[in-house]
Amino acid sequence: MQLFLVITTLILSIVYTQPSSLQNVSSLESSNQFRANEIKNAFIYAFKGYKKYAWGHDEVQPVTNTTSDNYNGWGVTIIDSLDTMIIMGIEYNDSREFIKNLEFTAKGSSKKISVFETVIRYLGGLLSAYELTKDELFLNKSVELGNVLLPAFNTPTGIPTGMVDLVKKKGALGVNGHNSVLAEIGTLQLEFRRLSELSKNPIYLKKAQKVIDILQRKCTELPGLYPVFINPYNGTFTTTLVTWGGLGDSFYEYLLKQHIMVQGKTSQYIDMWMLAVNTTMKKLVYTAKGFSNLTYLAQWENGEPFFKMGHLACFAGGNFLLAGKFLNNTSLTNLGLNVTATCYNTYIETNTTIGPEEFGWISPSDVISSKINKSQKAMYKKHGFFVTDASYILRPEVVESIFYAYRVTHDPKYQDWAWNIFKSINKFCKTSIGFSGLEDVTNITSDWNNSQQSFFFAETLKYLYLIFSNTSLISLDEWVFNTEAHPLRIGGG
Repeated sequence: MQLFLVITTLILSIVYTQPSSLQNVSSLESSNQFRANEIKNAFIYAFKGYKKYAWGHDEVQPVTNTTSDNYNGWGVTIIDSLDTMIIMGIEYNDSREFIKNLEFTAKGSSKKISVFETVIRYLGGLLSAYELTKDELFLNKSVELGNVLLPAFNTPTGIPTGMVDLVKKKGALGVNGHNSVLAEIGTLQLEFRRLSELSKNPIYLKKAQKVIDILQRKCTELPGLYPVFINPYNGTFTTTLVTWGGLGDSFYEYLLKQHIMVQGKTSQYIDMWMLAVNTTMKKLVYTAKGFSNLTYLAQWENGEPFFKMGHLACFAGGNFLLAGKFLNNTSLTNLGLNVTATCYNTYIETNTTIGPEEFGWISPSDVISSKINKSQKAMYKKHGFFVTDASYILRPEVVESIFYAYRVTHDPKYQDWAWNIFKSINKFCKTSIGFSGLEDVTNITSDWNNSQQSFFFAETLKYLYLIFSNTSLISLDEWVFNTEAHPLRIGGG
């Protein structure tokens, strides 16, 4: 690596003294090794800022150089970033030492913790670190944390509450009142299965599997698709909203990934996933009026679709692609590629070439709505979508789907797409100590939002790095990613 850096420096110095050598610059920048190294350097830069200004806290606020503790106060950036450091070959001794001394107890005002966020960021990060290193410390901490989370399942139905009270050591109501969230109760299974396999304790899988069994028995308006809110005390749905976006997303993601993790030894997960996808293709997949090349996923509420899609839902392109690979299903592969291209379009058609948090479109059977404003109409007529929430919080879902598109097709255009996104993030989101989200992706002078989410390390930079790495690194034939991009071994190998 040092030799490569020396060579890179020499080439760049030659380019500087010989401006006519533009072709050499282009060749260098297009090389996978150069791009991967630039992404690794971005990780190192951002982690250095976190380490200097917020070590031990959850996240750094990269504009004011202050700290944030919204995820239990346990140093989520340290654990969420750990497997990315291992994959990139970055030294992590300080992170290991921090984890060694970490206690999963109430910190400050964080007496209640989100089960979902704790599972995907902390437990997923620790399990993945163990899988990659076989360091027993990470497994022991995983078991310790798993036991902290078990009280959430002590409900009459077995459906977990949204939070755990660390002081009372019992389940607690989440921010949605008496409701649990579909994506939250259905995004525990990969981690809890792996924890049971590694610890030889079946309790974690038993608790998580019961949730899937309960949901499979329920009849819904749209077969295989479930409303996003459910009461954990009586098991009734409390809304009609169905979505592949936030609140629903990772439930469907995990149905497929559970099938992959168990290597198809049971048909339950793939049966549920295929039923959901078949209904989605009938009821929720839409092209845009005047833009038949754009493929969106609608949401459903009160018996009808509505045409908004969030950045979070863009993971679905990758999910369909992953299914296409494992099921040898060309139609799923094509659907995945179309959704991925549509989500990428929301990036390249904004002024910052970064995608918005939420966007809408007009279905082929509709007229351009009077409910959207003049600028939205103009944007739609030109680009096939309009922005409904212009913020960007360093989300990974579009580069995640581009990662799957490249791994499945090996088409280098997807590497170029990923590189374009990275360059835009580097241009508009980089602060003096790290990277911040944007308030408005349609404005090239947008304010930063002063937040550097831990998933920027765990997901966004990891997927970008892997797109330019050898496909044998975290092979899709050997690993499955949790929803926070923490790789877990297929088959419990």
